[in-house]
Amino acid sequence: MNAPISTPGVATGLAAPAVPRTAGLATIFAKELRDAVRSRWLVAFAATFALVAVGLALVQQEGGVASQGFNRTTASLINLCLLLVPLLALILGAGAIAGERDRGTLGVLLAQPLTATELLLGKYLGLTAAVWAAVMLGFGAAGLLIALVSPVTDFGHYLLFVVLSASLASAMLSIGVLISVVSDGRSKALALAVVTWFVLVLFYNLVGIGMALSVASSGETLLLSTLLNPVEAVRILAILSLEPDLHVLGPLGAYMHVRFGAATSAVVLTAAVLAWAVLPLVAANAIFRRQDA
Repeated sequence: MNAPISTPGVATGLAAPAVPRTAGLATIFAKELRDAVRSRWLVAFAATFALVAVGLALVQQEGGVASQGFNRTTASLINLCLLLVPLLALILGAGAIAGERDRGTLGVLLAQPLTATELLLGKYLGLTAAVWAAVMLGFGAAGLLIALVSPVTDFGHYLLFVVLSASLASAMLSIGVLISVVSDGRSKALALAVVTWFVLVLFYNLVGIGMALSVASSGETLLLSTLLNPVEAVRILAILSLEPDLHVLGPLGAYMHVRFGAATSAVVLTAAVLAWAVLPLVAANAIFRRQDA
């Protein structure tokens, strides 16, 4: 009598070879990093950021401010970073899951030996590494030029702002991934990402704060308005690290500096940025695990 044909892990009691969870995560990470590097958005951002950063450094050297070194360049790059870093991160994050849906590859990915959480986290980490690399390229180009033509001063502030920019990228990527998960297509996700960028970067300071104060004119409202916007939190952190001028800080930063002091304000704002990097990603994962491919 012929022996029955058995399938490993089904009828014989033998378990199918298990794929380590870190292997699946690492595969998705590498794929997302590779795709992001090939992305026109990332290449355009890296080139634009590097050129503008180097241009700012050159203008400062020709203007006779070389003695201010990294501190001067850091101040010049704040607004550039607050405009470009959130836009790039939101756009890349918005395409993470919605793009796979449009291409019809999301089901194929989820059919692999990895969980939805591993897929989402792998994509997020891969995009984070790509954006961090682009940011560091811009800062590195400007920093190298300054170091070659002037004494190295205030390098600590310069390095701190690199870290702040990377943290802002992580927070905005987290928001972008959440947008991607709740969107049913790439076009809708990109549109929501651009609207989110406009609200947080441009609209917020013009209208959002005024609306908040019209509801309840108090210091607590100002504090809440700051914590609800990672871009504003990073802006205030950057200014506090350079020169806590009340006029430059604006109403939100000035209130925090007077009420809590620079050190406590920095701790609170840092915690807010970290929360923005984690909480939207946690929400995206919870929603994604319940969705169909």
